Amino acid sequence: MQISRSSLILTAFIMCSPLVFTSGAALAFDASKVLEGNAPSNKVFGFFRSFRKAGKKDEALDVLKYAAENGNLAAQWKLGRMYQTGDGVPQDPLAAFNFFQKLAERYHGLRPNSADWQFSANAFVALGHYYKNGIPDTTVSADWKQARVMYTTAALVFGHPEAQFELGRMELNQASGKVRSKRRALRMLRAAHRKGHVGAQALLGHALFQGEYMKRDAVRGLAMLSQARENSGPRHSEWITALQEEDFSLASESERRRAGVLMAAQN
Repeated sequence: MQISRSSLILTAFIMCSPLVFTSGAALAFDASKVLEGNAPSNKVFGFFRSFRKAGKKDEALDVLKYAAENGNLAAQWKLGRMYQTGDGVPQDPLAAFNFFQKLAERYHGLRPNSADWQFSANAFVALGHYYKNGIPDTTVSADWKQARVMYTTAALVFGHPEAQFELGRMELNQASGKVRSKRRALRMLRAAHRKGHVGAQALLGHALFQGEYMKRDAVRGLAMLSQARENSGPRHSEWITALQEEDFSLASESERRRAGVLMAAQN
């Protein structure tokens, strides 16, 4: 197996870092000494992974922060996710929010369907979640209007299924919404469902079963809800299960049986 010269240099640097000592103390690591400001993402993440593998977590973080400060969108997204989930750093939703905000501000001029385009789309969705719920003990308060702006941008500009789902759910949950807005919500949910969003499938199934703003089809609605329940992950499992059980309890025996047959035929 051939190993490139650049890989050997990188490995040597990682294993030997820090290289300079003064009076027994190591000099602080300076990411700018190993990365140019406009370094490509593959080089940034090459250093990041190598530092992490060598157990040098602080240096790995410094590399990402340096790249992010110099406008690398992949680094900004990675740092946002790290602070959001507590991956190698203390969980800090406000820090995550700030990185996602930087990403969202950069979406103008990005090439559609590029990696940076997707990072920006994901950032809008993450910001929508933060605005919807707020971040306790920070200046980021719950703001549904701002959440709607984030979801609308991600749904209409990027076609992001999670944003389409969230926007559709917000419209459906508005008690005073007009029929037109409810039907617009269902269009959003259909778009998300076509991309495989399990939450959208569940809400569409419920709407079909109830005959809410669309022609009632109890059998198909029950089948969609049951499929969504089977496929739901931890984030959606609880509310989808409750919705499916509610509609199942209201269905006739014939509707339940036919829904089971439809599910079996589709699997």
